[in-house]
Amino acid sequence: MSSDATGASAPSSAPSSVPPSAPSSAPSEAQTPCWVMPFADITAADLPRVGGKGANLGELTRAGLPVPGGFCVTTRAWAAHIADHPAFESLLAELEQVEPDDLDGVRALGGRIRAALTAREMPAAVRAAVVEAWRAAGVEHPYAVRSSATAEDLPTASFAGQQDTYLNVIGEADLLDRVRACWASLYTDRAILYRMRNAVPHRQVALSVVVQRLVRPDKSGILFTADPISGHRGHTSVDAGFGLGEALVSGLVDADLYVVETDSGRPVSVKVGDKALAIRWVAGGGTETIDLPPEQRRRRVLGDDELQRLVALGRRIEAHYGCPQDIEWCFAHGALFVVQARPITSLFPLPEPASPGDGAKVYACFNHFQVMTDAVPPMGLDVWRRMMPFGRAAGDTVPNPWAVPAGGRLYLDMAPVLRRAIGRRGLVGMLGLVDPHAQNAVRVLVGRPDFAAGPRMSLVGAARFVGPKLARIVAGLLWRDPQRWRDRIVPEVEAWVAARLAALERAQRPADILATVSATLCGLMIYLIGRLVPLIATGLISSGLLRKIMGPAHGDDIEALARGLVGNVTTDMDLAVGDLADVARSAPAVAEALRGGQHHPQALAELPGGAAFVGALDDFLARYGARAPSEIDISRPRWRERPGSVIQAVVGNLGHGEAGAHRAHHGALADAAEAAGARLVEAAGKGLLGPLRRGWVRRLVRRQRTLAGLREHPKFAIIRIFDGLRRALLRLGADYVAQGALDRPEDVWFATLDDLSRPAGLKARLAAERAAFEHHRGLSPPRVMSARGEIPPGFVDTDAPEGVLVGSPASAGIVEGVVRVVRDPHAETLHKGEILVAPFTDPGWTPLFINAAGLVMEVGGRMTHGSVVAREYGLPAVVGLPGATDALRTGMRVRVDGERGWVTILDDGAGAPGEPAP
Repeated sequence: MSSDATGASAPSSAPSSVPPSAPSSAPSEAQTPCWVMPFADITAADLPRVGGKGANLGELTRAGLPVPGGFCVTTRAWAAHIADHPAFESLLAELEQVEPDDLDGVRALGGRIRAALTAREMPAAVRAAVVEAWRAAGVEHPYAVRSSATAEDLPTASFAGQQDTYLNVIGEADLLDRVRACWASLYTDRAILYRMRNAVPHRQVALSVVVQRLVRPDKSGILFTADPISGHRGHTSVDAGFGLGEALVSGLVDADLYVVETDSGRPVSVKVGDKALAIRWVAGGGTETIDLPPEQRRRRVLGDDELQRLVALGRRIEAHYGCPQDIEWCFAHGALFVVQARPITSLFPLPEPASPGDGAKVYACFNHFQVMTDAVPPMGLDVWRRMMPFGRAAGDTVPNPWAVPAGGRLYLDMAPVLRRAIGRRGLVGMLGLVDPHAQNAVRVLVGRPDFAAGPRMSLVGAARFVGPKLARIVAGLLWRDPQRWRDRIVPEVEAWVAARLAALERAQRPADILATVSATLCGLMIYLIGRLVPLIATGLISSGLLRKIMGPAHGDDIEALARGLVGNVTTDMDLAVGDLADVARSAPAVAEALRGGQHHPQALAELPGGAAFVGALDDFLARYGARAPSEIDISRPRWRERPGSVIQAVVGNLGHGEAGAHRAHHGALADAAEAAGARLVEAAGKGLLGPLRRGWVRRLVRRQRTLAGLREHPKFAIIRIFDGLRRALLRLGADYVAQGALDRPEDVWFATLDDLSRPAGLKARLAAERAAFEHHRGLSPPRVMSARGEIPPGFVDTDAPEGVLVGSPASAGIVEGVVRVVRDPHAETLHKGEILVAPFTDPGWTPLFINAAGLVMEVGGRMTHGSVVAREYGLPAVVGLPGATDALRTGMRVRVDGERGWVTILDDGAGAPGEPAP
């Protein structure tokens, strides 16, 4: 929010004491559109001439809203001011070499640039135009002079408050000085850093200056047509204080906060702040800060009528722009004025198009369930939408209508399932295992009075889909031999995957590639659910039944059964990484080169023992090369293309232990699991029903040990198919580059399959998609939201001591250690004994688990990937801890309590960043 909330002039509808700006029908010779433009002449198309703030003021004025009148000094005037400046160009070139984290460099160069700009006289023609416009507007009035950059108040970045504002400007000399000061403020330290961090080149930004007649308000504030905290599009949020808005937007006062239901006008909440001070205008120019008397400090700023007028104004402005708005307003002698309006850039976008049917929606983030919350480009979302089998006819290859994109993520409308009692019980219960925060948010939305009305899941259709799988699960639990079942199904799936990959490899022409990709996606999930899920479910249900039969007294033994599983593809992959490290360990020259940062296979192969290591790496990539960090995004390079994170895991493994230690550890876990199973069977045999219970428990233990390890097989099959899809789509991209339809093969990731079927004009269409993706990358996706964007609260542990970071318990145990925050496993090494803190993990991250002493993740639940792997490795883990990678820093010493879900900071500085834990 900028610091100029109420500086402006009165509109044409204002009282006669504050007349509107002069009409623009007959400008003089000096007052040409080249240098100045009155608000009434400005439209959104004039943004390059008057900046974001000026363009918005023109739009609001032309829409007949009560905007204080004024004019803009255009960017052409700014260009004239800097033209042929003897020092500006060289200073700008220096600034372009400064890094965003070099605060001293930014501060020094920013000061030199500002000094150079303010020292230069304004061009005579510009000066004449500004003075002429000011005289026409009325020399007797005070003005607000505000910066308006071409990169502010935009739909994807507000840039609010980055340049300067001057209030209560009186007289010609003061006005001209303030215009020059606004120009110089394009290079304030904060403006420079904001552009750097938003990847906006300095040379691409120009500055206009807004000159408005000042309203001297009794009260002022900010109105959001959507609640910026909850995201609710149906709520209007109003902050209000006394006097000029400067005190409010600068954070100097505890303002009143009103939240109103937009459609009905019903107040949702009213919080009266302690408004200790106010900023008032001074008769001779400028402003002053005054202390408010005690009786006014706690007085409500807005009456009900004023609040309703503001809500109505917000609805009108939002309707004009077609998106939620951040509006600055003020009241002066009972008249309501709009000082500024801009898009709310912090809101997460709504799913579009909405899922079918009327009624309330409950959108759950698929990315959170997959524990990968990064933005995904359009092709990555399109692939998953075409894979999901529910909600459409068999064999239909169109994107699933119940899985809708929003903000670069995929959201599933779960409302039809939740409206059925059986679906609600199952889905809410499952969410407790996957993400307790999402579980609580869903309960909030389902409990709303308006939720019951709307489409419901077809019980017949659900029974038709689930019935055959359920029959196989019952057979698996009661009589089917689990090992023979597994030995039959797994090779079948392997053969099916190989056939799909071969078909994708044969497709060479664009039309053939698109048809094969579409057909592969259409049948992928249906096949894997039908073949593998009954086995996995049998293993997991067996574990649950064991808990019920044996009770909490045997919980540790049941937990131990999940460790050291044979045939788990993720565990096998981690063991293979350990084997790679052993090969390197046996060749000292290779080990030393890897530690020194030499990761190129050709260079390693030339070292003694290097050929064996490179051969082992090739074998590893032949089996697991389709994997990658954030692998559910098809656009991400695979390990076979970028094996960096595998090499980093090998390097971390070299720093400790002996050859074969990882295999011995896994074997010990497997032995402990077998011993735990034997103890369970023995304990079950006691008592009157012991013989009967012993046989049932023995059966369940065997099924859990044989089948639960298959839970990673469907994901592994999907990821290998993704590798084939990726290669096919990149071939198509290369063909389109040859045709001139694309610039690079990788541009296919910003298209959908439907886009690629229409290559004409593809470049222009994808430019907008690429820009949207870049914006989405900076957004944090809510786990659950309603159709109106409401983000319900997540799980809160009220028993945690003050200062403890609270997440969800994922793997039991307590460990103290040094934190290593890892955001990119390609680039960072986790050393033995460190606690891994990550935004999320997936199988592409699991080589890091070999060295971890504990795990903390921002997302996830007990049954998500990181939690399951942590339990298998016996690592204490806390997941679902939002903001963990910001709250914790590399080098901190923490205690991770995986039983309670607590993380306690023990020492803020133990262990220097970049060094291994002691």
